[in-house]
Amino acid sequence: MRALRWIVISGTVVLILAVVAIAACAAWLNTYIRSPAFKAEVESRASQSLGGVVKVDTIDFDLFNGVKLQGLVTQLDPAHAGGQGALLVQVAGVDCTYSWSELLNRRLKLTGIVLDKPQIVLTKQATAPMAPPDNSPAASPVTPSTDSTPSGPIASAPSLSSGATAPPPSTAASLPFQFILDTAKIAGGSLSVRDATGASIVELQGIDANANTAAFVSGGDVTGTLKIADIALPSNLHVTNFTTPVVYRPSSLQASPFSAAAFGGSLAGDYLLGNAGPSVLDLNARGLDLLQLTAATVSASTAKLSGALDVQSKWRGAETGDLDGEGDAQLANGKLEGVKILQDAGAILRIDELTAPLVITSAQTHFLVQNRQTKFIGLQLVSPVFNLTGDGTVGFDGTLDANLVLTLPSDAMAKIPKEIAGSFVQKQDGSGFIAFHVTGTTTNPQTDLPTRLLLQNNQLKNAINKALNKFFH
Repeated sequence: MRALRWIVISGTVVLILAVVAIAACAAWLNTYIRSPAFKAEVESRASQSLGGVVKVDTIDFDLFNGVKLQGLVTQLDPAHAGGQGALLVQVAGVDCTYSWSELLNRRLKLTGIVLDKPQIVLTKQATAPMAPPDNSPAASPVTPSTDSTPSGPIASAPSLSSGATAPPPSTAASLPFQFILDTAKIAGGSLSVRDATGASIVELQGIDANANTAAFVSGGDVTGTLKIADIALPSNLHVTNFTTPVVYRPSSLQASPFSAAAFGGSLAGDYLLGNAGPSVLDLNARGLDLLQLTAATVSASTAKLSGALDVQSKWRGAETGDLDGEGDAQLANGKLEGVKILQDAGAILRIDELTAPLVITSAQTHFLVQNRQTKFIGLQLVSPVFNLTGDGTVGFDGTLDANLVLTLPSDAMAKIPKEIAGSFVQKQDGSGFIAFHVTGTTTNPQTDLPTRLLLQNNQLKNAINKALNKFFH
């Protein structure tokens, strides 16, 4: 019993001494953090890390919750003087956890960081005019990059990332605190990427992320998760509920697998960015509502195309903005309605089915996007009224060049005028097909189909050209 009593007494004494020590350290820490010197130290180190002036409204301390910074703001190169993009960051609050054991050494060791509602705006640099030739007397200006990430001071500035001890300021005496982060988190953030005129390129809202950064300093993996509530593009395209695990290594960044929702369907895939070459994005879509998709991307069009769209694709260097990829697309249970010129064509060709909403049983094609044009290969569009097959290209500038084949079933062949039917190649089952060429632009397509049909009917020629306009536009 006497031994037990001494154990209890000794334990109580040790506990009291520990509480007193922690209380004393907490009192020192509270005074230290609220001092102007600590605020100046934080701003100095953050400025060195980011390469621009950082301002903090207030800094507070809570024994159980750590250090809190309110109103952090920084702006890098707003005048684009460095030849790169500009960066604006506003953070509502920064919460930092700390190591209790380090307090006994009268040292503040920050082990975790939470950014509350960070708002980040990246503005790309304007394209510079072409430099004069070397033999020109004028000085040759340096062509700035269009990269939206600022460089210069930030590229060579010391980092406050995981595992790195914050560099000493330029003052004579360094204050005793360190950033050795084990965890990092973002809550309710937003990111806006804009071009040189300030027009939006992409908007990300509701960014939540967390990362385990403990292994960073030893060259290990930084792992975490990323969630984005809404990704918006200027064309009214929205992707919602994006989520993915993330793995960062010194040589690569991987998001795999990711998932999201868009236009009544789902998106899934993988993303890998490495040092060896351009990034690779596997993007698959399933069950996209084509009516919603076309409503978001096509304006001033009375035609309505509906159906369920599936896409399997692979893209290279997607973050550069230069589209380079290929894939396959399939449409099921489609319907095209509200196109008056199809009704006119149906009346001329005596095909009543064209005057009603047109059912598209299925459609599929392989596509290749490269050099600012989309090439479709093996197009197959099937409907009860006609089939359409072929290959061609559609330029980003709207230019068209396609070779197509129109096939009519036997019942449709029986309805069209004989002088038109004679232009088709007849099959044994009574169906017929005719090949034709499409050129021009998506807004003004031209075709030799009327000539191949031996038609002189200008009304039908105009109807066919307008139908192609709706098809490709």
